[in-house]
Amino acid sequence: MFPRVFVPGPMLSNTCPDPFRYLGGIGVELRVVRYFLAVAREGSVTAAARTVRVAQPSLSRQLRALETELGVALFSRSPGSLTLSAAGTRFVPIAQDLVRRAEEAGAVMAAIGRTEDTPLTLVAPPSTVDSLLAPFMATGKAGPVLRDAFPVPPDQVFDRLLHSSADLGISTSPPPAQLETAALGRVLVSAQVRPGHRWYEAETIPLAELATEPLLVMNRSNAARLVVDEAFHRAGLVPSELNETGSPSVAQARAAGRGEVCLVTDLVRFGLRSIPIETPDGPLTVPLYAGWRLDHYARPSILALIEGLREFRGALGE
Repeated sequence: MFPRVFVPGPMLSNTCPDPFRYLGGIGVELRVVRYFLAVAREGSVTAAARTVRVAQPSLSRQLRALETELGVALFSRSPGSLTLSAAGTRFVPIAQDLVRRAEEAGAVMAAIGRTEDTPLTLVAPPSTVDSLLAPFMATGKAGPVLRDAFPVPPDQVFDRLLHSSADLGISTSPPPAQLETAALGRVLVSAQVRPGHRWYEAETIPLAELATEPLLVMNRSNAARLVVDEAFHRAGLVPSELNETGSPSVAQARAAGRGEVCLVTDLVRFGLRSIPIETPDGPLTVPLYAGWRLDHYARPSILALIEGLREFRGALGE
């Protein structure tokens, strides 16, 4: 199947005073446009057929079909003579422009698929955008590759990736099977408290002790909440009180303003202190995954960005 070029505008009619000003609703096959240019250049269907390696009867039929589709005669025909009509003369620069644009598009797409600096757009949970992607961009090490990042709820990241023009998704849940994936390490789930809280100077908080305090946690669409619930369940512990919120920023604001203990993966703010939670299996963490389309043209750029993010997280000690 050859590509077809669609140009918006009103439908063409034979009475249109400028028939090539509007090509709306017409699907022009680039292959046939090239055939037209070959005939215009060679001045003969026979010579053009040899140039484009198409049988003369087939080439003649396709030119007639093009004229029918455009609604105008591109050539003036007489026995032993074939010349461009006025409409055909007008169509030559249009046809040349269509072919040039198609060739440029192919060259650009082929080039960006081979480089490691193709600009990329990401989708990720708000906490990942704020705590990882934005700080990484601020270092300048992302260069032109990380162009933009849009916050999306964690459980919607890869669905949004599959139904948008985004290039890469990062989330705490594994990507679906139709995506290529890479691990970005694990993110610490910490207890954040304000100055004056009894845990403010602690180096770690044992899970059993954490269960004795009223806790402010994310809702169940957030991976941090899921690993908290799982950790308590595996340890056979029942927390004294769990209060939910859908926003890590709100959780931190409540911790700062009301003295609550919030369990989040975000960077600290509002003067809070972040304290690791110690479980029988080690510090409480959530995995971080990257996912992208299997056939993505900018795979070298994606892999380069992932490696840069891994190095950045390593430099932070995360």
